[in-house]
Amino acid sequence: MGGVTSSVAAKLAFFPPSPPSYEVVTEPESGVVRLSRYHHRENVEVLRLPTRRGTEIVALYVRNPMAAFTVLYSHGNAADLGQMYELFLELSIHLRVNLLGYDYSGYGQSSGKPTEQNTYADIETAYKCLIENYGAKEEEIILYGQSVGSGPTVDLAARLPHLRAIMLHSPILSGLRVMYPVKRTYWFDIYKGTSDEVVDFSHGKKLWELCNENGFGFSSMNRFWNGPNQRRPHQPTSADKPVRVAFGFLFLPSKTRSHQETALPPLPPHQSSIRAKNWKRNIDRFDAPRPLDLSSEEIGTAAIKRAIRALRKRHLLEEGAHAPAINALSRPLVAQGLEWKEKAENLELELQQCYKAHTRLSEQLVVEIAECRKSKALVQEKEESINNLQNDISLAREENLQIKQDLDEKTKALDLLMSENQSLKAQLEEIRLKLKKTETENKDLIDRWMLEKMNSAEKLNEVNAMYEDMMQQLKVSSIEQLARQQVDGIVRQREAGYVDHAESTVPSSCKHTIHAHEGGCGSILFQHNSDKLISGGQDRTVKIWDTKSGTLSSTLHGCLGSLLDLAITHDNRFIIAASSSNNLYVWETSSGRVRHTLTGHTDKVCAVDASKVSSRNLLSAAYDHTMKVWDLVKGYCTNTIIFQSNCNSLSYTMDGLTFCSGHVDGNLRIWDSRMGKVVGEVAAHSQAVTSIYVSQSGNLLLTSGRDNLHNLFDLRTLEICGTFRANGNRVASNWSRSCISPDEKCVTAGSSDGSIYIWSRLNNNMLSILEGHSSPVLSCAYGGPGNTLASADKNGNLCIWC
Repeated sequence: MGGVTSSVAAKLAFFPPSPPSYEVVTEPESGVVRLSRYHHRENVEVLRLPTRRGTEIVALYVRNPMAAFTVLYSHGNAADLGQMYELFLELSIHLRVNLLGYDYSGYGQSSGKPTEQNTYADIETAYKCLIENYGAKEEEIILYGQSVGSGPTVDLAARLPHLRAIMLHSPILSGLRVMYPVKRTYWFDIYKGTSDEVVDFSHGKKLWELCNENGFGFSSMNRFWNGPNQRRPHQPTSADKPVRVAFGFLFLPSKTRSHQETALPPLPPHQSSIRAKNWKRNIDRFDAPRPLDLSSEEIGTAAIKRAIRALRKRHLLEEGAHAPAINALSRPLVAQGLEWKEKAENLELELQQCYKAHTRLSEQLVVEIAECRKSKALVQEKEESINNLQNDISLAREENLQIKQDLDEKTKALDLLMSENQSLKAQLEEIRLKLKKTETENKDLIDRWMLEKMNSAEKLNEVNAMYEDMMQQLKVSSIEQLARQQVDGIVRQREAGYVDHAESTVPSSCKHTIHAHEGGCGSILFQHNSDKLISGGQDRTVKIWDTKSGTLSSTLHGCLGSLLDLAITHDNRFIIAASSSNNLYVWETSSGRVRHTLTGHTDKVCAVDASKVSSRNLLSAAYDHTMKVWDLVKGYCTNTIIFQSNCNSLSYTMDGLTFCSGHVDGNLRIWDSRMGKVVGEVAAHSQAVTSIYVSQSGNLLLTSGRDNLHNLFDLRTLEICGTFRANGNRVASNWSRSCISPDEKCVTAGSSDGSIYIWSRLNNNMLSILEGHSSPVLSCAYGGPGNTLASADKNGNLCIWC
């Protein structure tokens, strides 16, 4: 029965408006969410909040820029947000608070059904929204519960010890109290015997105590004795042995309580007189004499009845006596009440208009406050600007004082210089006089020199005549031709520093294919005047090969990174490798052991070359924007050159005094190795330079770039004397190396398709395309007595061509 009562009480406690007074609307252009009955306001936000019980409630947040506290409002059982909207605005403005109101589950556009447990989940969700979304603190929150909202408000407040305040508006004690209110209060008698063995005496006493606890007007308790002597109740003796005692509880109400106060209409005068006569007749009947042979119990009962009748008589007499007065007084009061009601309605309309006007003024106030804040911020910026300008003025004044002091010093120095100038002018006059004297002497010397020159010219003409005679004589004999061949051979040997090479033949087939390195082979070169080929690869080893037989001669170990470039001294004594471990490694060719590990670069070393005239000097370039000059005997750096664009390749010239470098920016630079300064620069390629190669004569320089061009420069003038390209030729990497044949007739370069392209230097025509690699060719080199061509690819394979 209790569950049914609770369910019925829940149904009677919640009365959501049907249909809801609003809808939630999302504007398509701006995406703003608002209530359908009202326009969007900047300080009002409409939210949809999911609860822990699976429902979604609609909440309304009103922001006040001057608020110090936040009110969490739980409305009554017969309203929703559409009806409370304007009240929330007024409360936020007048109380200067932020306010969050929400609809219970099943109210308005909130989903679910209105139940007690759902209201607890709803208010928890609203509280979390204030904490998480708006940064409110518990100490700043005021809980406001109206009617049925007092239940969830008190439930939430019991778990939050630091709330600012709790306000309960028309709170409800319980659902059953609402369902079963006290309609009327009556006066009644309760009789209970102490010897009752079926219903104990305590039940009657408990009813009497409850009447006293509820604060009604009058309640008393009397005892009535039943004994053999039948004495009066207030005169019992010790000899009496009570067989049964009856208690009488008399309850007289002082006022009538009801759930809803109602005023009874006054009786007409004729009904009042009739009722008064009936009262008198009844009272006379009650006052009639009673027989005296009654027991004590009957006497007590009769006394109680007479008291009750007397009270009724008094009540009826008072009601009948005052009826005309009440009727007379009620008429003007009713008229006056109607007048007051009309005035109250008019005042309520005026109050609503005042509220609306006040709302508009409050909105204007919010706008003005925002503009005021902007103005304050602008003023603050101007003040900061003024302070900055004042500081600048102070600095300018200090600088002005310093300038004045400097000016005074300069003035004093100028005076001193003027005095010195006067003395210098005097000295200048003396020097001018000496100059005139010297000019006259010089003129005499020139005249004498011209005479000597004329004499020398005559003698030179005689010598030239003698030379022509001798040349005529040499032409006659073969001695002239032999002399020229000998002179040309001597000049070539001095310029190149190498022995004569046979003319190069264009290779056509692969003589040997060798898998030299795991992971790829990045650099190869020949020993000077030898058929030994040196290779370096990704497996951190340097290997020396016999190109005639295609066999491995020796392997050099000790490198800690991949090998990117190789070099060898002109006397074949040392082999140098550039490594990705930021170091250079120097091996002795004869013993195969590491002689030096050159450290100093902070990034991978990508290029290295040894001097063509000295076994002492070494040059390296790394991706740390530096080039270093090394002393191979001592094993340390003698000079560091810093540049902006990283260098991919470099090479010494034949004189050993200058060197060339190719950079990522596409430029070719010529450097003085002693001073470390640029003596020449030219834009060689539109993209990065990948290779630099100086010919045997030292007059030609070959560059390759990522623009797939190979340019030939005259080192004496830095002018391009040839450009080599092919449709299928693609430079494979930033360190792809090309070369010139020893007789300077052929230009050779590898391609990313595994082919090797050979051009004629004289007419730029394609001579041959060699195919033997299955991966991009990274390096090509000529060497050996027969000008053998070798190539290396990205898979670590070597090809010896013939």
